[in-house]
Amino acid sequence: MNANLGFLMILISIIIIIVLPRFKIHIAIAIMVGALFLLSVLGADWYKVLIDLANWHNFWRIIVIVFLSLLIVALMEKIGYLNMMVDSVKSLAASLGASMVSISAFIGLLPMPGGAYVSARLVDSLANEMKLSPLEATSLNYWFRHLWEYWWPLYTGVIVASAIFEVTIPDFVIHMFFLTILAILGGYIFIYYPIMRKKNIKKDRIKNGKSREFGKLLYSSWPILAVMLLTLLGVPWIQNGRIVLHRVDLFYSLLSVDIVLLLMLVHNKRYKDAVYGLRFALKPTFLGVTFAALFMKIAVLQTNSMQYTYQFFNMYGIPPFVVIILLPYLAGLMTGVTVAYVAATFPLLLPYIGSPPSFTAIALAYASGYAGHLSSPVHLCLVLSAQHFKADVYKVIKRVSPAIIFVVAIVLAIYLI
Repeated sequence: MNANLGFLMILISIIIIIVLPRFKIHIAIAIMVGALFLLSVLGADWYKVLIDLANWHNFWRIIVIVFLSLLIVALMEKIGYLNMMVDSVKSLAASLGASMVSISAFIGLLPMPGGAYVSARLVDSLANEMKLSPLEATSLNYWFRHLWEYWWPLYTGVIVASAIFEVTIPDFVIHMFFLTILAILGGYIFIYYPIMRKKNIKKDRIKNGKSREFGKLLYSSWPILAVMLLTLLGVPWIQNGRIVLHRVDLFYSLLSVDIVLLLMLVHNKRYKDAVYGLRFALKPTFLGVTFAALFMKIAVLQTNSMQYTYQFFNMYGIPPFVVIILLPYLAGLMTGVTVAYVAATFPLLLPYIGSPPSFTAIALAYASGYAGHLSSPVHLCLVLSAQHFKADVYKVIKRVSPAIIFVVAIVLAIYLI
């Protein structure tokens, strides 16, 4: 198949995923149909597809991580940690809006699939108190949950990108950090301020007892903090007669904390609450969307979709900066997974990045892929948080688009200068 036809098939697949939900077809089914169409028309090796479907680390492990993430939130809710956490943040923050986005940003430090759903549960009461519409609540939570993934070294995309471009993690972090500043600025200008200006909700800050409220915040958020510390720092381990820290995989971090929370409920004979948590985390709606999104990622990678796109751009002599923007953007849009657009497109961009690599070119590629990631109707965070607040996925994408464009436009200006 030539590049023109291959690129056309990719566009049709994207259109299928966008259009089907308009006819009341569940987003998970729409994603599966788009993925199957791509696999069928671009001639994938179905044996390799099945191998990928059976893969524990890159497929089923992620689905289980989503289950464990949902479970942690449900158990924290039943134990009473969620209400205590939200009350503490409300007491410490300058406004209800600041409380809400602070909680979302805090959860963003955890690289869990569907993490915006976790923060959605945490900020639900705040959204109700401020009388936010489903669209407003989802947009605020979704955007501010995704401030850190440009550089935070717990995210797989950061690790893989630094390896592809052969730069150290510290160098990558230092040069990509400004993207988070742009995201905060864009989120404030285009999302937070327009919403909060209408709401005009303020509150009196506490004059005394700040340390007590901060202590309550630490106590109520210990499950999340434990996952972060285990994953980022690790546990002490004796190696060659010395004590060293070994990082714990996110799967085992979540599993360990979930077991502790379940044991707390069982110890207090709160069996119904433990069962509620397990049933909630096993909801087919959440896990079905996760399965479909991961299947779409397999379809994109197994059909060499990005290679067709790359050939299409080269055939028509598209300028380098356009290739650096569009290639990662389309991969992010189609998969909704950061590591997918990094792995699928960044090797193709090496001739455009230069040697030694240009960090402005890397920033443009990463910001563009992340723009597609944030605009993707198959992005797990978007779908799950929109379902929670009962918002329309495409209206949320439209609502956050100005902030997305703002970030990419600034990075492009820096690259061109």
